[in-house]
Amino acid sequence: MKSWIVVALIFFSSSSYAYRYDWNLKGGISQTWADLNGTGNTEDEMHGTGFNTHFGYKWKYFELSFSSYIYWGEWEDLTFEAAGETIQGEGTFRHVSFGPILRYQLRGVQPFKNWFMVVGLGPVWSLQTVKMDEFTSTGPKFNRNQKLAFESTGGVLSIALEEDLPYKEMHPVFVEFIYSYKKSRTLTIVDASDFVETNILSTEEARQDLSGHFFMLSIGFTVF
Repeated sequence: MKSWIVVALIFFSSSSYAYRYDWNLKGGISQTWADLNGTGNTEDEMHGTGFNTHFGYKWKYFELSFSSYIYWGEWEDLTFEAAGETIQGEGTFRHVSFGPILRYQLRGVQPFKNWFMVVGLGPVWSLQTVKMDEFTSTGPKFNRNQKLAFESTGGVLSIALEEDLPYKEMHPVFVEFIYSYKKSRTLTIVDASDFVETNILSTEEARQDLSGHFFMLSIGFTVF
């Protein structure tokens, strides 16, 4: 009888803390809102839908993960400069970003039972692809069979609420709000007429032709 009591006390005392010192993979779906800036102080809003993954290692309160964010959106009126031409119009936007994110669990902030606040910070590298649907151009080179690919760098700040469960096999859930700011560094014009083969037409310095404030709301869980 006493042995069962001891086992129960150990189980319930350990269940108040999440898994520690272990690898994990998390994933979620997201909604993104952004204020995009193009050439010549042009601005527009973008709304996007996507998903994210986080592969990392968790210590007692710190967690370091390699995070990726992928989403798709569209805008109505922006201007870009490419290959000596000024291109203005509307189109679709694909965003892929990667980066190491260091997170810290605030044990003193527990808004709900078994839920704690987690803050994170890290650098990010992004590839943002722009496909113009309706546009005007000052030159003859750019056409509908081409797209613009911006390589950008920036940073990520995240604030999340995450379940604190004893085992990751219980698939703890998280809700995360992410803010990031990115500026383009290089611009590549790509031939988009062939979906199988990627043909790079030119690469140039972007002169920060694409930048923006990105706000993301993500909901996900620990996969394993």
